[in-house]
Amino acid sequence: MSTTMIAMGIIASVVGVALAGLTAIVGRGLRSHRIAQVILAMSTAIGATVSVAFLVARHAPLAVWSFPSLYGMTFVLYPLGAVFFALVSTVACAASIYAIRYVADHAAAYRIPHLNAATAVFVLGMQGVLLAHSVIAFMLAWEAMSIAAFFLIMADRAEQSIRAALTYVVVTHLGAAAILSGFFILSGGNAFVDYATLVARAAGRSPTQLLVAATLFLIGFGSKAGLVPLHGWLPEAHPQAPSHISALMSGAMLKVAVYGFMLTMTLLPPLPGGFGIAVLAVGLCSGIAGALGAAVNRDIKQTLAWSSIEHLGIIFSMLGLSLFASAHGLAALAGIAAAAALFHCVAHALFKSGLFLTAGAVVHATHTRSLEGMGGIARRMPMTSVAFLILVLSAAALPPFGAFYSEWTFLRGIVGTLHAADPLVLAVLVVTLCASACIGGIGIFAMIKLFAIASLGQPRSDGALHAVEAPRLLRYPILALAAGMLAAGAWATALFRLLGADAIAPTAARGNLVAAGGTISPGVVLGILLGALALAAVAGRIASGRMRFRSAPTWDCGQPITAAMEYTATAFGAPMRFFFRSIIQHHKVIASTPVVATNAYIRTRSMTLASRMLSMTYIQQPVVNLLLWKSAQLRRLQNGAIQFYLILIFIALTATLVLAV
Repeated sequence: MSTTMIAMGIIASVVGVALAGLTAIVGRGLRSHRIAQVILAMSTAIGATVSVAFLVARHAPLAVWSFPSLYGMTFVLYPLGAVFFALVSTVACAASIYAIRYVADHAAAYRIPHLNAATAVFVLGMQGVLLAHSVIAFMLAWEAMSIAAFFLIMADRAEQSIRAALTYVVVTHLGAAAILSGFFILSGGNAFVDYATLVARAAGRSPTQLLVAATLFLIGFGSKAGLVPLHGWLPEAHPQAPSHISALMSGAMLKVAVYGFMLTMTLLPPLPGGFGIAVLAVGLCSGIAGALGAAVNRDIKQTLAWSSIEHLGIIFSMLGLSLFASAHGLAALAGIAAAAALFHCVAHALFKSGLFLTAGAVVHATHTRSLEGMGGIARRMPMTSVAFLILVLSAAALPPFGAFYSEWTFLRGIVGTLHAADPLVLAVLVVTLCASACIGGIGIFAMIKLFAIASLGQPRSDGALHAVEAPRLLRYPILALAAGMLAAGAWATALFRLLGADAIAPTAARGNLVAAGGTISPGVVLGILLGALALAAVAGRIASGRMRFRSAPTWDCGQPITAAMEYTATAFGAPMRFFFRSIIQHHKVIASTPVVATNAYIRTRSMTLASRMLSMTYIQQPVVNLLLWKSAQLRRLQNGAIQFYLILIFIALTATLVLAV
C-alpha cells in the first residue's frame, strides 16, 4: 500500500470517527445510535487496516495532516504510533459493534446520544495523541481523551459512578499537569514546538533537569496507566463505566499512556540507571498489587480492573529494565525488554478488552456483577464461556496464547544475561526474576478464581439460573478477540517482526527473541496442544464405545447437592488474604439475628468482608483527606463580597505580570 493511500486511510478513519460523533449528537433514537456505531466501527476498521499496512511496508514517518497557520500543529504517523493506532482502532471497532446491542438493551440507564458522542470524542482523542507531532497537539488530544472518559465513567448518572468519575478526573488532571511540566522543562516553556525541536532543546538541558522531566513523565503517564501508588481510581472507574467503555479504557486508553511514556523516553537523552531502577520498582510493585487485588476481589469487573494494574505493571517493569540495561551497556537485554513490552501491549489490549466485553455479557445475562451470585455459566452460555476461557488463559500468560510469549521472551532475556552481569546488575536481574515469578503465580491464581467461580458449578442466584447465551452482536466481538489471542500465540514470530522487534533489538539480541531460531516455537506449541486435545477426544470416544457409563446424582449422606456447598470467591481468595495480610487489609463484620423473635438462642448469622490494599489506607486516603480539607478551606473564599473578588483578581494579575516580566 502506498504512502498516499495510507495517509488517506488515516484521515478517513479520523474523519469517520468525528462523523460518528456528529451523527450521535444530531440524531435521536435507536436508529441513529446504530448508524453512529456502524460508522465508528467502519472508520476504526479502516484505521486498523492502514496502520498494519504501514507496519508491514516499513514506511518512514508519514506526515498525515498539517495546520501551519494553527500554531504549526502537524500530525505524523510514526512506526511506534502506528502500533498503538492499530491497537486503539481494533479495540474501538470491536467495542462499537458490541455497543450496537449492549447500549440498546440498557437504553433506560444511559442518555444514548451523549454516550455515543462522548465515545467518539474519546476515540478521537486517543487517535490525536498517537498522531501528534507537537506538544500543543499532544496535550489538546490528551485532554480531549481525558475529559471524554470523565463523562463516560458517569454515563449512568449513579452516585457511585459520579464519585468514581470525580476521583478519576482529579488524578488524570494532576497527571496532565505533570506531563505538561515535563514538556515545559525540555522546551524552555514553549508548548508550540514539535518533537524534533524538543529533542534538540532537551540535549542542552542539565542532567538534573532531564531527571526531573523524566520523573514528571513517569508520574503523569503512570497515573493514567494506573501504576502504584496512583492506581486507586482504576478499580473504581472501570467497573462503573458501560462494559464497552471499560474495554476501551483498559484495552486502549491504558496503552496510550504506555505510548506516551515510550515516546517521551525517546525524546530524552540517555538517562542514568537509577531512573530505570525506579521505573522497574514501580512496575513490579504495581504488578504484585494488581495481582493480589485481582485474587481477592469478588466483583467481576473490579477483578479485571485490578488485573489491568497487574499487566500494566508488567509492561512498565519491562520498560524499566530496558532503561536500566541500556544505561549499563547491555544493549541486547535492553532491546529484548523493549520488544517484550511492545508485544505485551498488543496481547493485553486484545485479551483485556475481550474480558471486559465478556463481563458485560455475563452481567447482562445474570443481572449481577458479584462472582458470588454467578456459577453454572458454562452450561448456559457455552460459546461465550469458550471465549471466556481462552481470554482468561491468555490473561494468565499460559501457552499457547500471545501473552505467554512476551513474558517468556522477557524472562529468557534476563536468564541469558545473568552469567555476564556485574554484582549490581545481577542483583537487579535476580530481584526482577523473582518478583516476575511471584506476579505470574498470583495472576494465574486470580484468573482461575475468575473463571471457575463465574462459570463452573451450580448457579448461586436466580439470575445465573435463568441466564441464556449472549446475543450475536455481543458474542461475535468476544469470539473475534479470543481468536486474535490464539493467532497472536500461533504467529508470535511474525507479530514480533511486524512490531519492529528486529529494529528494537540489536543483532546480538535477536537470538533471544521468539522470532529467532533455536527458541520455543509458537506454532509447535499450539500444534502439540491441539494434537493432545484431539488424541484425548479420540481416546475418550474409543473408550466410551467399550465401556458403559451410568449417570447418577452425587451422594451426600442423603442430602441434595446445592449451590451453598460450593466454593465461593470469598473462600477461594482466603489463602491470599491470609498469606498477604500485611498488604491486604480486611475487615470482617458478622451479623447475628434470632430466627424467632421470642428465642434468642437460635440465631442466623451472616458475614460481610471488606478488603483494602495497604496503599489505599496509608497513601491515597490521606491524600484524599488533605484535598477535601483544602477544598473546605478554599470554599471560604466564596463569601459573596464583590470587593473581595476584585482584590483577588488584582493580586492574580499583579503576580502574573511580575512572573511574565
